[in-house]
Amino acid sequence: MAAALKCALIAALLMGLAGPAPPLAAQEASSGETPGAAPIALVEAAYLANRRGDYKAAIAGYTKIIQRRGLTRRERAISYLLRGEAKRDDRQLEEAIFDFTRALRQWPGYPQAHFFRGRVYEQQGKLAEAYADIAKAVQLDPDRESYNTSLSLLKKRMAEVGLTIQEQGDGPEPVSPNLPEE
Repeated sequence: MAAALKCALIAALLMGLAGPAPPLAAQEASSGETPGAAPIALVEAAYLANRRGDYKAAIAGYTKIIQRRGLTRRERAISYLLRGEAKRDDRQLEEAIFDFTRALRQWPGYPQAHFFRGRVYEQQGKLAEAYADIAKAVQLDPDRESYNTSLSLLKKRMAEVGLTIQEQGDGPEPVSPNLPEE
């Protein structure tokens, strides 16, 4: 993921998770959470773990965030997206697709989740599925240059291998895989 986009996603997540001032030590101790496990610290730790290639720690960190009570659907969607990115970086492509799908179930109009799921489908050689997701991302955010560029390159790749998309209306709708239990 481009550094600027990842920073923007993290900033959006942090704004929602940071919320009010951190609890006092006595409140933190009684909350059942480890001291120092404030939401912002969890996000930062998971992000840094992913950056240094410690995908297991990153995935565990994002999972802790996802399991927190009180997250909005949008915050949970962003958390699933970030965990999906860590799984993709760790080459757990099917698991990444599931997390991007979970993000879309929390926030159906989330263009980044469609885009990232589409890119993983493309990595897997599932070009029709990739096209449907990336086209949906373009439809949801038509001014995002990276989405449009990726869609153009994907169309070229599809043409090179003899695949054509029968576009009707806005094109094919993305298909979500069946999710395993978490």
